Amino acid sequence: MSIYLKLLKMNKLLLFVLFAFQLQAQDTIVFPKVDVFKRNILEVSYGEPIGNLANKYESSITTAFYMRTKIAKRQFIDFGLELSGIVNGKNVEYKVGDEIIQLDGSKSAFFLGFRYTRFLIQSKNENFHIESNSGIGWKYLYYSKPEEEMYQDLDIRPTLNTIGVSQGIKVVFYGFGLHCTYQYAPYDLFTNKAEKNFGGSSLQYGVSGSWNF
Repeated sequence: MSIYLKLLKMNKLLLFVLFAFQLQAQDTIVFPKVDVFKRNILEVSYGEPIGNLANKYESSITTAFYMRTKIAKRQFIDFGLELSGIVNGKNVEYKVGDEIIQLDGSKSAFFLGFRYTRFLIQSKNENFHIESNSGIGWKYLYYSKPEEEMYQDLDIRPTLNTIGVSQGIKVVFYGFGLHCTYQYAPYDLFTNKAEKNFGGSSLQYGVSGSWNF
């Protein structure tokens, strides 16, 4: 009987120790913070060509959409595309065989690529940050052949395409941002049909919004 009482007391002591250990463990466990960075980014920009590119069109209006993936603390990769409407595109020279023709001014441009984004400054509540955007991708500047009847039988697709790089900075507050970006796309890099020193530099200023689905 005494042995049974001793075993009962030992079981009660063991249950008490386990219960105390459980309470201590609950006090010390730290649950990871849920990362709620904005994954979808929409940008609208006004573009101004500079250098020789300023002779090809007056300005551009660009709409861009990017999807963001986190790769490290405050570091991301954005995959996306940009579609630009060209304002007052000017005629350019284009070589077809031994002949030089005048192409009608461009009306649109397209960019497909990705960019590396890094938060340079971020508030403790994560509602404000300043980020740097370094991009690379494929840039298209669309042209069409002249509408004159003498050119209708020409089998040409005079779109200019090349590698484009960009560097920008953006200030974001509660998902809404202001940005400025420099782009360089040497359109005569892969073709000898376009004018030499065609130009490829431009600046973009715009606004952005970001959200999660």
